[in-house]
Amino acid sequence: MALDLFGAFTGLFTIVRDGQHALRFTLGRARAVVGPGIHFKVPLLQTFEVADTKHTTLDLTPQVIQLNDNLVYEVDCKVVYQIVNLRKAIVEVDELVAGLQNRVVIAVQEVVSDQDRKSVTDVEAMCADIRTKLRDVEDQWGVRILQFGFSNLSPSPTSLEITQLEMLAIEKETLYQRLRQTGLTEEASVALISGAVVSVHPDNPLEELRAPIAPTASPTPEEAEETEE
Repeated sequence: MALDLFGAFTGLFTIVRDGQHALRFTLGRARAVVGPGIHFKVPLLQTFEVADTKHTTLDLTPQVIQLNDNLVYEVDCKVVYQIVNLRKAIVEVDELVAGLQNRVVIAVQEVVSDQDRKSVTDVEAMCADIRTKLRDVEDQWGVRILQFGFSNLSPSPTSLEITQLEMLAIEKETLYQRLRQTGLTEEASVALISGAVVSVHPDNPLEELRAPIAPTASPTPEEAEETEE
């Protein structure tokens, strides 16, 4: 700490620590890239810009993306990258971390928005497509994307409810067809699926009403006298 303060106060040297590299500027022009150690400089003429060149994890802001079939998904992902060309990383882009974050967000939106409810489950294919879209950025900005992955890829509560309702409707339709094949009527099949309590009527209820009524026998004279008494 004391050495850092002394170097900053005197302007005679710059300290580059392990896991870092520095780009030396002379009269405003980028010169050599130096590694860890103490590097002397000419005050007012030379400056050093130090950057981390070790593996760095970048957490992206959670996104809400609409799929190709109008379902909405909540997406959260992480990127592990490393600076492999410090000159490009400092000279070619202003604010490397912010720029890389924005480019990854755009690539994720483009890839995920082209999916539907079936293809969105193929996470490996989507990660490969995103890595492909970021290759130009890697070459231009001197970085390498070491790992990319989704920490969260799930439908929103509304989309989840819609998906569950569709699956339930398909299951009920399949069960209805199965019950009909066993010989149950439409009314009985629907009642079993919906859980409603209904009375099951014969297929032709009017036949019972039209059934002939058996004639009653006339009473004999003896039965009539007993009734009068």
